[in-house]
Amino acid sequence: MVFKFGLFLKLYIKSIFAYHKVNARFSRGHILFLIFFPPFFILLELIHRFCFLLDALFFSDFRKVVVKSPVFIVGYPRSGTTHLHRLMTRDDRFTSLRLWEILFAPSIVQKKAFLLLGRFDRRMGSPLYRKACAWEEKMFAEARKMHPISHFEAEEDEIILIHIFSSAFQSFLFPFEEMRRFAHFDTALTRSEKQGIMRFYKNCIRRHLYVFGPEKYYVSKNPAFSSKIDSLYETFPDAKIICMVRNPLEAVPSAISWMTHNFQQFHDMKDRYETERILGWISHWYTYPVARLKNYPESVRVIAPYEELAADPKGLVTKIYGHFGFEIPPVFAPVLDEAQQRAAGYQSAHQYTLERMGLTRERIFSKFNKTFDEFGFSRKMAS
Repeated sequence: MVFKFGLFLKLYIKSIFAYHKVNARFSRGHILFLIFFPPFFILLELIHRFCFLLDALFFSDFRKVVVKSPVFIVGYPRSGTTHLHRLMTRDDRFTSLRLWEILFAPSIVQKKAFLLLGRFDRRMGSPLYRKACAWEEKMFAEARKMHPISHFEAEEDEIILIHIFSSAFQSFLFPFEEMRRFAHFDTALTRSEKQGIMRFYKNCIRRHLYVFGPEKYYVSKNPAFSSKIDSLYETFPDAKIICMVRNPLEAVPSAISWMTHNFQQFHDMKDRYETERILGWISHWYTYPVARLKNYPESVRVIAPYEELAADPKGLVTKIYGHFGFEIPPVFAPVLDEAQQRAAGYQSAHQYTLERMGLTRERIFSKFNKTFDEFGFSRKMAS
């Protein structure tokens, strides 16, 4: 799959001459973005391409790696996908791309180089690691109130598609209509586009498994993959999909708050909350996966309520493992016990109100009426 340079160039030009159409102001930050982002991004991608070439020369057998029974956690944002993902990655039989790999080491050559650097750093007392953690504390302080982000943790591997300029995440950088297609993947892209993007994604997973253990099960979580249900099953015929669902009265304002925060990192938006834009995304991510999953055998899919994960994470993970035929190893049981204890005292630091976002309960009822009826969600706002 080649890099979509034409799309990149088009959106960069629109960021100069059509920026006013996306409800944003020209600011010092945006001007710096226009000056420095293109050369940095293109240079980084050229490095990645060179390293992919080295992979083909020295590690070509990575293509023989079998991605067996991968697990994909989907669902709209703020529905518990991260919590479930982080739990499952603490089971050593599962593995997942971490943020440092996604951004800086998609190739085998780069992964091995970073791992070698990590071993050297640990022998020196981990000065580089400590500096990286201190930098994260400053950079991600606000974001961590809403999402536990770190370069050293498993993260949404949808982001790896930025390396071919085909990720829904790039909507935060370029908030134009052209990027909307990637948030409606199965229904908006051509068959050849979908196959090319998924082929690149599968090879990224193969590279990861080649380095970290081809015998392991791969587990991924991506709200954006809610629009890729058919493509996932086509690319990975033995895939298992977990779809998290949550009461829209709770999930929608939380998702708008989190995603608006991401927009504001790159743009001075005129409205504090990008309510209308984000509603268009997550309404599709609510309805599409639930509807499409019904077309596949029950043995390869689970629809799991957020409330069950929040109240009884051990019980839900045990049920999911049993449904997919995975045994819970003895060393993983204490992890689930710890999660169960923490669930009792958990309280999110993410605060928001409907009114601040220009939302009403009636609007949410109207937009997600079928979701309330299908899952029997309460129409009363939680405190």
